[in-house]
Amino acid sequence: MDTHINNFLECGSQPLKDYKFVSSDLSKHHDVALPKFRESLPMLRAAVASNDTEQSVLFRMNQTGNIYYATSSPQLNEATKKLFDSVTVLFTAMTKALRDNGFSLFDYQAWSDIIGKSNYFVEVQKFQKNLEIKSGAVSIDTQIVQQLLPGLTGNSLDIAKNILSALSGEFSASSATEETKIGHILFICEELFGAPSITVRLFFASKKTHKSVVSSPCYKSTNSSFEQLQESNTFLFVSPDTIAEFASKFDPEKVPEEFNTLIKHLGDLIKPKSA
Repeated sequence: MDTHINNFLECGSQPLKDYKFVSSDLSKHHDVALPKFRESLPMLRAAVASNDTEQSVLFRMNQTGNIYYATSSPQLNEATKKLFDSVTVLFTAMTKALRDNGFSLFDYQAWSDIIGKSNYFVEVQKFQKNLEIKSGAVSIDTQIVQQLLPGLTGNSLDIAKNILSALSGEFSASSATEETKIGHILFICEELFGAPSITVRLFFASKKTHKSVVSSPCYKSTNSSFEQLQESNTFLFVSPDTIAEFASKFDPEKVPEEFNTLIKHLGDLIKPKSA
């Protein structure tokens, strides 16, 4: 397994009361019934009784910038860990399938083929956010990241900014037209007091839709403020038991045959490149 995929960095934290869950189910618990939800969980009663410090959400991101954790528990329970581990294994298989078939990891259509045909995902909504890019000392890439993933700091912020730099490189490729969509997939693994949920966002952009962003290097600031609409397709990850099962026994030195079968299956879902 690619060590960059499997290596996670601490990304800081945020008070639970301020965190906006991406998962609609966890958001419902958080925004509507969190006080009652807390009282119903024995694991919280001791903390409440002892006036423990304010509950926080902890952030982690893998080194490729494709898997993001937001968890309320420092130690994940076994079921949640198993679910999140299956994401790492599946994403590894997806990237191998793309590369084996000659596709970039930023190929929007190839990602769409895998997600739409694998039966591991259910589309729930299209995410839209109007980014406000302001003139001044803060670089464009920092402003984009901080609005899409509030709370990222340090190394994780650098990872996200490196992704934007790579995306800019894709726009510069000779084969990219004004209409060509490039994409970036992000698995958002959230956990609230033992309840896990995984949302997948496939962000996309083109030279035409992101003209203001690609007109100048992202690592620089801008002389004039502008707004940029950022969209993504959003899915719920439905964890297949088969992936979860062999995720726990995955050995980098000896790849299970099921993993190779999964890679081939995913590769077969991708529409071949036009001659």
